[in-house]
Amino acid sequence: MSAFIGPIHYWLYSKIQIVNNREDFIYQKLSAVCGDTVEELREQVWQTYGKPLPKVDLAELIEHDNIHGWLQRQINLAESREAALIKETLAFCGATAKDLIKEAFKEHGAIIGNSVQNTEKYDALTAKGLYVILNDYYRNGMPGDQADMVIQSDDDSILWRIGHCLQEPNWKRVNISPAIMLELYQSWLEAFVGALNNNFSFRVIESENSLTYEIFKN
Repeated sequence: MSAFIGPIHYWLYSKIQIVNNREDFIYQKLSAVCGDTVEELREQVWQTYGKPLPKVDLAELIEHDNIHGWLQRQINLAESREAALIKETLAFCGATAKDLIKEAFKEHGAIIGNSVQNTEKYDALTAKGLYVILNDYYRNGMPGDQADMVIQSDDDSILWRIGHCLQEPNWKRVNISPAIMLELYQSWLEAFVGALNNNFSFRVIESENSLTYEIFKN
């Protein structure tokens, strides 16, 4: 266990903040349709899972004697809080809310993708480069979780198999269907990749026993 905050911890913290930012983005979109109801629902969710972390330097928030434990707890809270807000809103606002939430995921994925596109840090011209970017912005586990297994990789296409969905325990904790959340997350990934480079696309390849994702050149 590390006793010092390093780049890997900021890397994870930035992913937590992306989930928190998306939760607020969804809330703002839903407010236009559900009005005061969604505000009341959010307050109820926050009573259970706490408010999102403030946007301050990680060093001001983290438990320095429990760095990894604190980060894992914040990941669980962020994903559970987002899923709980979606679950409660779907229950009270129905089909209209479902369509709006999916659009919010797509819009947010595109916004984040466009923000990355405007930096010179990454290679966004190849499938392999896009996969590297995705892993910097999409929360797919703590280092060492090995949730992804790359099975094919070149400049035009990269395929990776999802060993297990790391978010699923948090979704199940709030009693929302993992299938609903997986569809929303996949719509975020599709929009994110498309915004990074519109010459590439993201798709899901489902089989009976596994789930495979692909970034490929159009």
